[in-house]
Amino acid sequence: MMNFSEIATADLDTLTTELAAAGWDSTQTTEYEARQAVARLRNEVGDLRLYDSKTGDLITSWVSDVQAAESCLTAEGHIIVDDRDVYVAE
Repeated sequence: MMNFSEIATADLDTLTTELAAAGWDSTQTTEYEARQAVARLRNEVGDLRLYDSKTGDLITSWVSDVQAAESCLTAEGHIIVDDRDVYVAE
């Protein structure tokens, strides 16, 4: 299973191969769509943790598929959740 750093930098072929290997729909036509799908896959099978970017405190032991996908698509891996800057760790 790819980690978020790998998802963020993988090409379309690698992403769709990851989806196909898990039995997921692998017909995405853009890297953006494929990254979102692989992030959702990773979120469903992995144990993700959400941390406050400023304090490093654990916020929760889960993150929605939309938030997981967004964390892969930002350059720094930080997203806004409930008006807090947070990041996802595995």
